[in-house]
Amino acid sequence: MISIIAFLPLILTLKPHQCKADNSRIQPSEATREYEKLIKIEITKMPDGVTGMKSTIYIDAPPAMVWKVLTDYNNLKLYIPKMVESDLVEDKGSLKVIALIGEFRVLLFKKTIRVTINMHETYPSKIDYEQISGDFEIYKGSWSLQKYSTKGTILTYVSEIKPSFVAPDFIFQGMLKKDMVAGLSALKVEAERLQAIEFGNDAGLKK
Repeated sequence: MISIIAFLPLILTLKPHQCKADNSRIQPSEATREYEKLIKIEITKMPDGVTGMKSTIYIDAPPAMVWKVLTDYNNLKLYIPKMVESDLVEDKGSLKVIALIGEFRVLLFKKTIRVTINMHETYPSKIDYEQISGDFEIYKGSWSLQKYSTKGTILTYVSEIKPSFVAPDFIFQGMLKKDMVAGLSALKVEAERLQAIEFGNDAGLKK
């Protein structure tokens, strides 16, 4: 449940040969360096009213720091725009149950969303999630973290969403796109902020 702060002016679409992986590390290239500037978002219409989304962003922090931010479930509301509540309800080790309340808004359409989600964590590379109750018929997907060069992370979000409330496709997809840009931007800022603090502390200790 993530909301808008601004559209980014550019959306990057890479061809398969432009982004090659070696195990868990993405090799630096002219194409992958563009991730440092852009968010890639793809929205597709799937059968039975399901909307598919794939979003990718470069974060100038290692996967461990991005993971720390993603899994700080109680504090998501502190920096994600329009996130009203975020709470860790149950901790079963690699399975976490979280409850979220957020707001969607496009033009005159406004909707408060409540969901409870299972988060299946595979440290430090992937989180699979699925709604167990809430305002969607289908809400599931994953976060994937992939090491980029020596210091960064490519964060990829994949989802399948079908709302239980009525909203025209262009409005719902517009909400998703704007909210995804805002959410990924906020995650990037928070992870890079914490990484800068940690790097500064480490540098101080080495003096």
